[in-house]
Amino acid sequence: MESIKKTILILLFATQVFGQAKSDKSSNVKKTIYYVNTVYSQLHQNPSKFSRVLSTFECGQPFYVKSAPLSNFYNVEYSNYQGFMSVDVLSKTKPQECWQDLYRRFFDNIEIGVTEIHYWGRLQDLLRRGESR
Repeated sequence: MESIKKTILILLFATQVFGQAKSDKSSNVKKTIYYVNTVYSQLHQNPSKFSRVLSTFECGQPFYVKSAPLSNFYNVEYSNYQGFMSVDVLSKTKPQECWQDLYRRFFDNIEIGVTEIHYWGRLQDLLRRGESR
């Protein structure tokens, strides 16, 4: 009976030590913060602008970038969301001229619904950026 108690005590101690080491290791991973720089932008399930949209976010929203770009998409996380965002809609500095902040009274009065926000985000995703020829 005494040996069973010792074995259980050793197992409990070992799980505590290994569990602590694992949590310390995951907290040491350096994450870079990027910000949404378009009016609305969408988080995708895969690194493609045609993949399933997980959610839509406003200008200035911070994201943790988890890896280097993959097919012009960053692997990002925000709260319990994880997915991919286009490199075109993220910047290292927080934008100073977000329409939602500059024209807050206007945005509050037009009462944009979730559906409209989704379509504005879709437009930002599919919009081709650059100069005309």
